[in-house]
Amino acid sequence: MNAPTVGVRATAINRPENGSRPLCAAASWLLVVALLVPACVPVARPVIKIGLVAPFEGRYRDVGYEVIYAVRLAVREANAAGGVAGFGVELTALDDSGDPASSAEQARKLGTDPQIIGVIGDWLDPTTLDAAPIYASEHIPFLATAATALPPEAFRLWLTTDALRQAAASGELCPLPCDALDTLGGSVDWLGQTRAGNNAAIIYGPPLWGQPQFATLASSLANGVRFIAPAPFPADSTDPGFADRYRAISNGVEPRSNAVLAYDAARLLFAAITHSARGGGAPSRTSVSEALAQINFLGLSGPIHFDADHNWAEDKGWVYEWEYGQVRRP
Repeated sequence: MNAPTVGVRATAINRPENGSRPLCAAASWLLVVALLVPACVPVARPVIKIGLVAPFEGRYRDVGYEVIYAVRLAVREANAAGGVAGFGVELTALDDSGDPASSAEQARKLGTDPQIIGVIGDWLDPTTLDAAPIYASEHIPFLATAATALPPEAFRLWLTTDALRQAAASGELCPLPCDALDTLGGSVDWLGQTRAGNNAAIIYGPPLWGQPQFATLASSLANGVRFIAPAPFPADSTDPGFADRYRAISNGVEPRSNAVLAYDAARLLFAAITHSARGGGAPSRTSVSEALAQINFLGLSGPIHFDADHNWAEDKGWVYEWEYGQVRRP
């Protein structure tokens, strides 16, 4: 907000012989101006940062662009509402291109910035696995969006492998991690072989099978295939209006389950930051981690809290099905 302008008009002063009263009046007016001007200057809020690491280039770039608009929306809404615990929030988003070595490098970069109070990433099992130990060594609260094994300090905002298997109990689940969207020994090849062996089987895949790229690669094989998402699509979330707010800033990118989860992850961090600052002190990485371990949060995905192993206690997975290139609930 721009400060209002306080104007002082210069005029000739006809002084009486003693000159005392006009000078006193002028001095009083200048004192009023001096008091008003500082009151009108906006005071900048202190800043904290959250990090987002995702693939913005390479085969899985669609994942990165879907999630970044969701986190940007959450940051924008938080700042418009006055910030988080008295702090303005900034987002630092880094690209790992879906490469584990790059994800580790980006984790080290975020670790050197003392203003980074929490990180969301890395959306693929291999990249998350390489980044997680670095965040743990820097004591950075890490909301890990992958099913892979994680250090105990990380918070898994994703399905565990056991939860994935349980959600697919009525059919055949692509052998985990099953996250290579290609036709050279990847999940699409496995799908073709399984279809050929048992065309009547109900086939389930991991969250990446929910990406439009999978339907394009699998072509007609995708019809009837189910995938297990860690979060609902916007229409099935607790706030269907999220999709319209997302589209208003997303430059044509459509929100899917990853967008819902990314938005929840950012707001979950904000809630933990607020909780950690209740005593009046500035939030720290340690205090935010402690708050995350205790938090009960209601997001677009429903209730979120972490069990003793830092797994998302309530997440059982959302099952969707491809039908002629469109996603529906089976």
